[in-house]
This record gives sequence, structure tokens and C-alpha cells, in this order.
Amino acid sequence: MAKDLRYFLNKVKKEMPEDIIEIDKEVDPKFEITAIQQKLENDGKFPLLLFNNVKSAKGEATNFRVAANVFASRQKCALAMDLNKEDWRMETSFEFAKKAADKIKPIIIDKKDAPVKEVIITGEDMDLRDLPVITHHEMDGYPYLPDAVIACDPDTGKNYNSSHHRMIVKDKDESRIWMSPRHLWNFYMRAQEKGEALPIAHVLGHHPGFFLGSEAISSMEVDEYETIGGVLGEPLRLVPSETYGDRLLVPADAEIIVEGEILPNQRDAEGPFGEFTGYYGPQRWSPVVRIKAITYRKDAIYTNILAGHADTAILGGIPKEAGVYEEIKRAVPHVKAVHFPISGCCRFHAYISLKQRVDGEGMVSALAAFPHHDELKHIIVVDEDVDAFNEREVLWALATRVQPDTDVTIMSNVRGGTLDPSSTKHAVGSKMIIDATKPTSRPFAERINIPDEVMERINLKDYIS
Repeated sequence: MAKDLRYFLNKVKKEMPEDIIEIDKEVDPKFEITAIQQKLENDGKFPLLLFNNVKSAKGEATNFRVAANVFASRQKCALAMDLNKEDWRMETSFEFAKKAADKIKPIIIDKKDAPVKEVIITGEDMDLRDLPVITHHEMDGYPYLPDAVIACDPDTGKNYNSSHHRMIVKDKDESRIWMSPRHLWNFYMRAQEKGEALPIAHVLGHHPGFFLGSEAISSMEVDEYETIGGVLGEPLRLVPSETYGDRLLVPADAEIIVEGEILPNQRDAEGPFGEFTGYYGPQRWSPVVRIKAITYRKDAIYTNILAGHADTAILGGIPKEAGVYEEIKRAVPHVKAVHFPISGCCRFHAYISLKQRVDGEGMVSALAAFPHHDELKHIIVVDEDVDAFNEREVLWALATRVQPDTDVTIMSNVRGGTLDPSSTKHAVGSKMIIDATKPTSRPFAERINIPDEVMERINLKDYIS
């Protein structure tokens, strides 16, 4: 059985039954689904939600279901990596790095064997608004498709890129797409220079490993279908697209595929949209997408990735932790952990723990981290006795091991994130390093503790029923 969303849902039901909730009451995709997620989040709860009775974007009854909060806890992402749910800290990031490096080539299957081809809609019958496309936040301009977009290099016809982009649903067969200046944008610009449209496919539902693999930071020459196969631990099954045939291969085990093309030299208003930062991204002049086909399973489960909440934060954070760890390890071999916390949108903050052998290694580790991800803005470096995944401990180290005049370094006019609401210059900002490690060249106060022998001997059940 190929790994797909249903495979993962069954795994969660078996291994984390307390962390999945099915909702049978009818819901409207305009605000109601995200309101339920927000109310649970307000109580500190992030269960995987499966909505079984969802209206379309038109407000009509559908046969689609919606899965939400798929990535909203690291424990679920650990399961997606085939780890135990207890291995949710750096173990999950290490496993991601290992799997992403062990690339597996995809395989192409026949159309009749592809679940995503059970229903095929083209021409006048096609309408994006028949899908349960979700309007997430109050000021969102329209409903948005928030999942992974697939495209291949327009010059070679090879080397697929899979990355997350928002696409507005403005009409039955028309969209707009916002792209940061990375791989997909590069593909589009090269196609546009030739006066050609860029074929794309929006993947709305698959095994979480597919979307985690889509967050891998790779060079332009890497075929990310192979990276995704490595993350899944098996070849990704592909099938020719309805519109472009072998020119655009799409995931055969996806829930829903929206095929289309980004048109050259055509722009229209797109936005605002509630972004990963927790703020609305502004309205922009963005490329126009013409939709050509929609294919899906008969009982398709639309996967919604909720921007600005734990869903996007954790999905984006785990792959970055692994990559940054490897970069630091080349400079500081005794690095212990790298954590991109939710408090920093899993992009702007990083906590690094290491076994510092000589003064200055904390600074070296931070300097090694910045080039790997342009959105990274604040780094706090701590000793190995501080859990980088426990924000309370990190802030304790900040409070007790830092003097601002000597342990804080700020760099100006550095490339930054395009969606940082605090930037005064587009994609340019400053970086801050806080060295919260103890000095090795002079004595420093010892941390309080209970003797290990007593901690191991005491069993709470012997004292408290």
C-alpha cells in the first residue's frame, strides 16, 4: 500500500487516538473551520481534525471532507517520519535530514491505477468554487489554496520543485499566485522570458511526508520528487497530468490535484492574506494562473494548512532545523540541537544548544546558521544543559547568562524575509545573535540540582496515588 493521507490517518488513529477528532456537524469553509481550530488552540490543544460534512466555497453541500491540524504537533510529524511519537525533539529533525538525503527516484504508473484520477473535470464543468476552499481569516481577500505547488524546470523538463504557495480563488477557473524569489519564481521568470506559460499543479492532500519533503532546502538542480520519496521511504508514485501529459507528472496518490499554468506578463491584485507571521500579508500585483483541470478521489479529503498557526510553523520548522544543524556541525562539531520555535513563526528565531569547549564557539555557530535561511533573524545560543526545545529554559539562560553590552551582536543591512512586517526595506533587515552560553575562560555559578541518585530512586507513584 502506497503511503498517502489515508495511510497516515489510520496510523494516527492507531497510535495517537487521543489526537484525532472527527466532526460530523456541517461546517462552512468560510471562517468556521478556522474558528474551531482557534478555539482549540486557545485551550492549548492541537488535535488532527477531520471534518466529514463541509460546504463548498459556494456554500453548497459537497462529498468532500477536510483534514486540518495535520502538522500542528511535532508528535504527529514524528509519526509521519515513522518514529515513535515520543521522538519529537531533535530526533525528528535528524530523521528528516537522513531521509531527505537518501533520495529515492519516483515511479510512473498507469492512469487507471492512480487514485487521484477517479474523478476528472475539465472545460465548462470545472469550477474551483465547488471545492471546500477555505477562507481563513477575517481580512483575507478571497478563499485561498494553501498547499504545495508542483512545477518542473522549463528549460530541461526535469528537476521538479515542490513548494508551498498561496493561490487565490477568484473565479471558477482563474487564480493568482504569490511567490517569493526562490525556485518556483525562478522557473516562472525563465518561462516568461520565452513568452511561455509555466505549467503547475496544486496538491491538496497527501501523506504529511510529501509536504515535509516540499519544505526541504535544496539546490535548483535537485529533483524534489526524489527528496519527497526519501522522506516517504518509498518511491513517490506519479502519473501524467490531464492537461500536459508527460510534460507535468503529478502525485498519483494525492487527494486532489488542481492543474493550471502561470501566464506570462499578466498580473492582477492578490491579497491580503493571513500569513505565517500572524499578520496579514499586503495586497500585491501577482501573476495570473489559468486553471485547466481538477482531478480527485471519489471521497477526497481536502487538506488545509492553516497559515499563522502551529500548522505552518511546525511544517516549516522541522526541515529547517535539520539543514541548519548540518551547517553548524561543519563549524562546531559538538552542536547538540537546533530548534525553530513556534514563537518565532519557525522562521525568525532559532535556539542552538552546544557543548562549548572554548569561548566564541557560540558566535561561530550562529554565524554558520544565518546563510542557510534568509528569513532567520534572531539566534539565541545556549549550553547543552539547556533544552533548546523548552522555551522556558532558553529564556532562563537569557536572563541569567547574558549581559546585553557584551553578549548581544547586531548586524545591519542583511538579506531578510519578504514577509517580515517589521522590515522597512523590502527583503532587507538586521540580524541579532544572543550568546547565552557560560564562559569557559572563567568560573561561573553552578546551576541548582537534585542529586541524580535520589532522582532515579524516587518514584512518585510510591508517594502520590
